[in-house]
Order: sequence, then structure tokens, then C-alpha cells
Amino acid sequence: MKTALISGGTSGIGKATVKQLLDDGFNVATFSSSKEKCEALKKEVKDKKLLVLKGDVSSEKDVESIVKETIIRFGSIDVLVNNAGFGYFIHADTVDMAKFRKMLDVNVFGMALLTKFVVPGMKKRKKGIIINIASISGRKVFPQGEFYSATKFAVIGYSEGIRMELREHGIKVCTICPGMVKTDFFTKEDYDRRMKTMWNGKEPVMLDPKDVAKLISFMCSQPAHSNIDDATIMPF
Repeated sequence: MKTALISGGTSGIGKATVKQLLDDGFNVATFSSSKEKCEALKKEVKDKKLLVLKGDVSSEKDVESIVKETIIRFGSIDVLVNNAGFGYFIHADTVDMAKFRKMLDVNVFGMALLTKFVVPGMKKRKKGIIINIASISGRKVFPQGEFYSATKFAVIGYSEGIRMELREHGIKVCTICPGMVKTDFFTKEDYDRRMKTMWNGKEPVMLDPKDVAKLISFMCSQPAHSNIDDATIMPF
């Protein structure tokens, strides 16, 4: 039985992916920095194939421990889904640099940190799949979205680099760029701003987290001779 490790799996896309991969027959390990969300997921999804841990993706100590605990429980990590992330949307001249640094810590450094500790096992087995959740904002930039886009452009660049680096070790690297997804991603302030300035008072069509989870499931089921390098999924 294969094992997937998913960061930020207690809500949104991550939670939908946890459920999807459990349905696909995977062992699944996931973690979040929120103790309350971890406990809520354990109560909601009672499955012996699920391991829920508390940890901060930007903490090297936490990430190393999470990877070790996952391997102790399930034996290996076959799929890594770097999903943890958040958005911060603000004007260039009013940005809070501490919030921008925190977003970089989670969206970029956390992804690289988790990959750092998972890759050695994949190299040893000469196989594995790494799926990095980017965003349409990693392809194009919107007003007040420049700081978020900076992190997601970094995800795309990092992914392209490790894809070439890890190919010889039998490790596939995929990126997914979703458009807007119906989650609690936006703060109330940012949601209200978008309603007034971008959406003309009417919420646009958005993706369901399950849509992205199904795409991740498909990537996980690819035959050995193929790899989906990049996928963009948009509301329609």
C-alpha cells in the first residue's frame, strides 16, 4: 500500500485530498499547525490509514519529526503533496513585511523544507511523486496580489528545477495551478474588497476543493512512462 504525506491537510484542498487519497487506498499522513483543526479532522475522518500530526511546515524540527513519524507508521513516503500555504493581499506601499516574510516561510521555504526530508527516501527507492500546489497567481499577477504571486512564482521555479534534478532518480515532480477555489482562503476583509472592486457585487464561479483533489488523484495514478509536469485548472 502506498503512502502520501500532505501538508495543510486539515482544511480546503488539503482536506479534500486527504479524503480522496484515502478512498484511493493510500495510507495518508497530514499535519497542520492548528491543534483544533487536527483534532477536528481526527473526529471527522476515522480511518486507520490516516495519521494526523501537529506541526509547523516552516519549522525544520517539526518537519523532520513529521517525516520520521510517517515513515515509522507506514514504512515509506511514496507521494508528497506540498499544499500548505496562505495568501496576503495588500498595496505595495502599505505591506507589512513581517506578514510577507511569514507567507514566504510557509509557501516557499516550508515546501522546500518538507521536500528536503522526503527526497532521500525516494532516492533510495528510485521512485516517488512530488506534487506542489501553486496557483494561477504563479502564472500571472493581479493588483494587490504581487506578494502572493511572488511566492507562487517561486513555487513554479523551484518545481521546475527539482524536476530536472530528480528525474534521474525516478522521482516525478508535478505542479498544479488552480484558479479560485471555494475555501476559507480569503480573509473577510479581502473577500469584501473583491466583491466591491473585482466581482461587481456577485461572487464568481469557483472550483470545489474536490476538483483539485481529483486531479491530484489522477497524477498519483499515472503509469511509469508518463508525467504531468504542470496542470492548470480553472473555474468554468
